[in-house]
Amino acid sequence: MNWRKSLISIVIVIILFALSYFLYGMLTGFAESPEEKQREDIKLFVHTQKVAYTTNTAKIFETGRLSSQHMVDLSAEVQGLILPGNVVLKEGTKFKKGDLLIRIFDEEAKNNLKASKSRFMNGIATILPDIRIDFPESYQKYQDFFNSIKIDQALPELPKLDSDKEKVFLASRNILNDYFNIKSTEVRIAKYRLYAPFDGTFTAVYLETGSVANPGSRIASMIRTDKMELEVPVRIEDAYWISVGDKVKLSTKDRHLSWTGKVIRKSNFMDPSSQAITVYVVLKPEKNKPLFPGQYLRAEFASKTLENSMEIPRNAVFNKNKVFTVADGKLKENIVDILKSNETTVLISGLPEGADVVVEPLVNAKEGFNAEILN
Repeated sequence: MNWRKSLISIVIVIILFALSYFLYGMLTGFAESPEEKQREDIKLFVHTQKVAYTTNTAKIFETGRLSSQHMVDLSAEVQGLILPGNVVLKEGTKFKKGDLLIRIFDEEAKNNLKASKSRFMNGIATILPDIRIDFPESYQKYQDFFNSIKIDQALPELPKLDSDKEKVFLASRNILNDYFNIKSTEVRIAKYRLYAPFDGTFTAVYLETGSVANPGSRIASMIRTDKMELEVPVRIEDAYWISVGDKVKLSTKDRHLSWTGKVIRKSNFMDPSSQAITVYVVLKPEKNKPLFPGQYLRAEFASKTLENSMEIPRNAVFNKNKVFTVADGKLKENIVDILKSNETTVLISGLPEGADVVVEPLVNAKEGFNAEILN
């Protein structure tokens, strides 16, 4: 009797449990999910623009560091005492192209050159009688050559040899050898005076006036100041828009001073750390607008045109290439084509014309949220 009561009790409990589970399922089906309820409860007020494609101007703005187009070392090719030139041999001293930078004591070398010319003149004088006999047609040109030689001036050009016999005659008397030795010494004498190859300034001085220079001695480092280069790192996606020869507008960061430059070359490799390509822009300082190596300048590259594009704020784009549109009072995610990224805007395409695209950033917004346009 007891086992019947127990069995009946168990069956009743199972039936009640099944009925409760069935009722719970029905009620759950009728209930709205929290996410759907949240989307219905939240209503965003957004600013939009009608999608309309036009022709837009794409601009590239970057900042670069200024450097000299020429950075060279001033080195000695001869030995001697360093004497002062027309400029002070000190770091920071400015000079103009053609200025005598330094002199190296050359009196001994000059006297040796004069002695060589004297011996050479003696050799010419010795062979003149033989030339009168063996080469009468050439005698006058050698006589004129002998008369034109000045001890303190460079040797004149050697007379043109009219025959192989004449060449052999001069070579056998060491005339050709002595002539070219003297010309070589004259070239060497010119190296005792070092002139500025451009407008520039000394950035470092290693040997001052009064020091003794040896061949190969590094005397100073100098840079060119009348022609500068701006090294501008440009993102790879922007580098395709820039070509050699393009005009570039340059300015200080505060836009107070401006210059005009030109792209002279682009690097053929990418910096792995910055993923940028370096573009080199040449420019010159102007009156009352000096330029200083190491200075940072803002570069605006030549504008390009993009047809069938629309410009929207850059912060309206999320997840790299998505924007929101408003359709039937709700937000909708859309993938767009980014044609060009500017400082604060982007040029896009890929949306249907006439659609309402959101032009402001939305925080924690999702597709399906209610939205009302505030235009």
